[in-house]
Amino acid sequence: MSSSRALKLKRIPGGKNYIKPATANIFIAGVGAVGGTLIKQFNKLDHLKYDLKVIGFCNSTKVKWRDGKISADELYGGKPKQWDDIIAKLQSFQGESTPVIFVDATGSPEVANLYLELLENGIHVVTPSKLANTTDQSYYNSLKRASDINNVRYYYETTVGAGLPVIQTLRNLIESGDRVIEVSGVLSGTMTYLFQELEKGVKFSKAVVKARSLGYAEPDPRDDLSGEDVARKFLIIARTCGLEIERQDIEVETLIPDQLKNVDPNSFLSHFADYDQEWQDRINSELKSGRTLRYTGTFKDNKIVIGIESVQKESNLGRLFGTNNLIQIKTERYFDQPLVIQGPGAGKEVTAAGVLADIQKVMRS
Repeated sequence: MSSSRALKLKRIPGGKNYIKPATANIFIAGVGAVGGTLIKQFNKLDHLKYDLKVIGFCNSTKVKWRDGKISADELYGGKPKQWDDIIAKLQSFQGESTPVIFVDATGSPEVANLYLELLENGIHVVTPSKLANTTDQSYYNSLKRASDINNVRYYYETTVGAGLPVIQTLRNLIESGDRVIEVSGVLSGTMTYLFQELEKGVKFSKAVVKARSLGYAEPDPRDDLSGEDVARKFLIIARTCGLEIERQDIEVETLIPDQLKNVDPNSFLSHFADYDQEWQDRINSELKSGRTLRYTGTFKDNKIVIGIESVQKESNLGRLFGTNNLIQIKTERYFDQPLVIQGPGAGKEVTAAGVLADIQKVMRS
């Protein structure tokens, strides 16, 4: 890929140099929490360094094409969305030195299924959605292959740890010849928050309701309590490290009682309160022995295990607070002292910032 997309010094009359900004044409699918925040971050960028042209954006029904500063509110004047038309229009924006980048901030299976066509048509893809990378191994392989063959970028840093540099760190280690031996830790900001509230004496069911109101948990909390979110993150980690693995190969401990797996979300929350005392007794028992509970995952020996772990209260995991994640990477080079990455693992601001960083990596490549 041409290096002309990187920042350049250009001679102008008078003998002075100026920085030519890196440019890109951006299309954003999904203008909700992450997509809407990303738009605001675009408008605050230093445009002397990065010239990001948002050429269009869409929601589930409407699409609008434009240039310059934007607001998601403009979608109210958009036209009905047709994916074939959108992809054809994106191809018309392709130029030798200006990449076209498709940002998927929808969490929609329909959009995730478009990635292969986009990459095959020379359009870069950046996404915080886990869906494409956690479907069949064959689809993940096809995306990586299309990215290589067509010399386009497929970046998904924010699928694991929001804005934390987990995926890029793993890629750098592997590409430099290191071998990943083990990846472990806490990758659910929601679970960190819930167990911290439980330690304070807050009823578990009330903590779940509060987490949902703060945007830490999904509208249906079972999406978090099932462990599925953490399982998907570790599946992405394992595949990034080169392991061929399917979702059904992962052992996952769920926090959802069998009796509540199939009820509607509101009934689930009301009946989940029946288990509050059980959870309080469990955490009190841990705290008496100087320990606490964390929801952890481990990728080791070509196997992934996800579930509740008892840890020392004064350990790195035990001291986690808020929505923080902590991931430990052990490799041949970093064996005695593994790499540790820690920070907020949830939130629209840090996730949007991570997406923006991926876009800027495309522009510099």
